This record gives sequence, structure tokens and C-alpha cells, in this order.
Amino acid sequence: MSIPKPELIGHPIEAGLVALGARMILVCGAAPALPGGQQVRAPGPLVVRYAVPYLHQEAALVPGLFAAEYGAILLGRDAWDYAVAHSNLHPRADLLGLRTDGQPDQVMLRDLDFGRGVEVWVYDSAEATCPLARVDALWVGSGAPELPDLLLDYLPRWQQG
Repeated sequence: MSIPKPELIGHPIEAGLVALGARMILVCGAAPALPGGQQVRAPGPLVVRYAVPYLHQEAALVPGLFAAEYGAILLGRDAWDYAVAHSNLHPRADLLGLRTDGQPDQVMLRDLDFGRGVEVWVYDSAEATCPLARVDALWVGSGAPELPDLLLDYLPRWQQG
């Protein structure tokens, strides 16, 4: 049996980015009033991806394929959901995907730090391997599109003020 190509977890979204101090905000819909005449960067179609930090390095993995030690394979969202829910039951299972530095990788679940929290990264296209930015919060303005459930689960809402 051949191993299928990983299907990286992610969602296309109409949005932009704003840097406010050390925080990067994903802006969906009408932008808030920004200090100092700042503008929303990269407005338009973007891809949001979700990553799990490595245990002993400053990077994270965007998974696309879960391979259990007994041979079962899951792809895309199924791989994500299963790995997040069962990481401690299958420490020797592998996740294949893309590191946030743009390199493909294969790693055992035990080498990822599911307890540190999921990181949200923004890419300029589905084909891009290097992210534009790691996102810390979400602004939802008027006219925002329907947002993916994982985005709402993993990004706190940014409030002005």
C-alpha cells in the first residue's frame, strides 16, 4: 500500500492582518479603527492553518496525515481531530505535515507538545509552504464571512481598548 500525500489542515478565508505591538491580529470583515493610521496588511484571500508545537524546538507542525503504528492512515481534518483527541493514546503514531519554517516533516506524536496549545498561522495561498505570520487574536467586523470552527476554537477575540 502506498502512503497518500498529506492534506494539510487549513481553511481559505477572506481576511487581512494587523500588527498591534507584539500581537498579530487576523481581521475578518470591516476593520476596526486602528491607531496611528495603520492599515490592514495582505487583505484578500488567505489560508489559515493550525499547528502543534514541537516538544523541544521552536517550531510547530501543520499536520496533514496521521499514521498509526498498526497501519491506519487518516488525512486532513480527520487526521487533525484524531491526533488532538488521542495524542496520549498513540505516542508512537506519526504525523506527517509541514513545519512552520516551510520544511516537510514526519514526527511521532510523543515529540509534539499538545499541552502548549494550538498555533494559528496565515499563508498567502494553499500552495504556500512558508507562512506570512503567526496570528494571536481574531477581529470579527461587520460583513465578515462565516468563520471556520477551528479558527473560532483556537483564536481569542480581540477587543479594542
